[in-house]
Amino acid sequence: MTIDYAVDETYQPGVDYDHDSEEQNEGQMTRWVSFTVDDEIYALNVLDVQEVLRDAEITPIPGAPDAIRGIINLRGNVVPVVDARTFFELEEKEYDAQSRIMVIEISTGEIVGLIVDSVAEVIQLPQTTVDQAMTTVNEDRARHILGIVPQDEKLIILVDMKSLSELAEV
Repeated sequence: MTIDYAVDETYQPGVDYDHDSEEQNEGQMTRWVSFTVDDEIYALNVLDVQEVLRDAEITPIPGAPDAIRGIINLRGNVVPVVDARTFFELEEKEYDAQSRIMVIEISTGEIVGLIVDSVAEVIQLPQTTVDQAMTTVNEDRARHILGIVPQDEKLIILVDMKSLSELAEV
């Protein structure tokens, strides 16, 4: 007895092998962590987000740029913390029970905390949608975004990790 076919996929536990025809038409899906700042919905690629902190003691740094709120001790590592509102040149707001610190790895490989108003959920977007995202915003804000994606009657602003590498320079 001989086998006349080749196996295209190696079995991996936990992987869903039922391929939905709609998903095949949309192409590969990418996962994004959505969060809010000033009632706008933003998203970072889930691969860039290491964790989300509810509470962390922020130690101010005298003479630091306005966007830098201070540093935190994250399991023995000193991590600079940036206020997303200041970084995106928005009006300041006091932190509340919904505020979170997203610990992200920026394009330089450094770890930075990003204070956001709230973290919503992990969403999936077809890669083709991300590639075709609209970039119809003013130039100052455009440098921080990959594009804008409509989803469920909302607009989601995809944050450009390259622009967040500016955080390492401060």
